[in-house]
Amino acid sequence: MFLESAPFINQQMLLTWEKSSFSSLMVVIVVKLLRAQTMDAFMSDVFMFSKTVIVFLCYIVDMRLFSWYMILFTVLFLLLSQPFYDGPENIMYFTPPAFDDHVRAADPSVRWLVEFYVTWSPSCVHLEPIISELSLKYSSEKLQFGKMDLGRWPLMAKELNVSMKGTSPQLPTLIMFEGGKEICRIPHVFSDGSVAKGRYRKRDLIRGFDLDNATYKGKTTTVEKKNEKTKTSAKKTK
Repeated sequence: MFLESAPFINQQMLLTWEKSSFSSLMVVIVVKLLRAQTMDAFMSDVFMFSKTVIVFLCYIVDMRLFSWYMILFTVLFLLLSQPFYDGPENIMYFTPPAFDDHVRAADPSVRWLVEFYVTWSPSCVHLEPIISELSLKYSSEKLQFGKMDLGRWPLMAKELNVSMKGTSPQLPTLIMFEGGKEICRIPHVFSDGSVAKGRYRKRDLIRGFDLDNATYKGKTTTVEKKNEKTKTSAKKTK
């Protein structure tokens, strides 16, 4: 691939680098496939590591080629970010006042599973299809789903003890509320401030929040039409 672009580099050495790089890439892809939480996350990792290998080989071949590739990569990264899921769901999008009215003032018999996310986090983007699917399957009179964009409401992140740093393992955070009180969250935060590794595969969320519990079963509900404006406004910020 890169051999014809590098007339001044030892061809055998470059061929060795290519073989080693792409062999390593294949190993990483297999490992990521086995550990992938969603197919979106897996494909994102495949593209990221593939581009990393290309950057490395461009650096070996020619600094000019490397520079142009980095410029192109930066432009594409800024202009063509991965879109948010825009399919069917049964989720209410919250502002802080709406969160207080619907979650904190909720009837003790009603539980809310709320996702706290930011639009710039790949992990949050990858989780969107799973949360939407769960909301369609499990929403009922006893269990409802919501979302809040912490990028728009950073004070809520501080209030709920959710770190919004770029390397934070708390994005996204899913919290189960009952009667307005938090009863569990993923990822779990220990008393010393350390954060457990979050598992966001569908089966992990079902088990972690006990979504198959018979006490949640009831008449299926849908998000009220009066909240459609809130949902639309929230999606415009993505």
